[in-house]
Amino acid sequence: MNEEEIIEKRLLIFLFVGCIILLAAVSVACIIYSPKTFVPTFSPEEESQNNVVYVSESSEEESSFPIEINKASSEELELIPNIGPATAKLIIDYRNEYGTIVSFSELLSIDGIGEKTVEILKEYCIIN
Repeated sequence: MNEEEIIEKRLLIFLFVGCIILLAAVSVACIIYSPKTFVPTFSPEEESQNNVVYVSESSEEESSFPIEINKASSEELELIPNIGPATAKLIIDYRNEYGTIVSFSELLSIDGIGEKTVEILKEYCIIN
């Protein structure tokens, strides 16, 4: 092997290693910047017991609303726009203390829930 062939082989090895490093960098970037989604999995028994509602990112409103306010979990209530964990907890605590909610106006008696929130809840919830 002459000196020119050695240089050529080293150049090929260098290019090969460079390509592998570039591929690794692109893979890491794809993982870091990919959208984060979480799809819960439930057994059929859990689905029937908890009234599980599956939500797809593309049509969230179509598949999960209306929510039955007297059976909704905190997570389900938090799917409603402008309803956060604190408001969801207030509704569930009220339900636990006073029983079934019979009208949306009843929610106005909860400190922290006003007419605007009740109007939002009317849009996305039902009372059975």
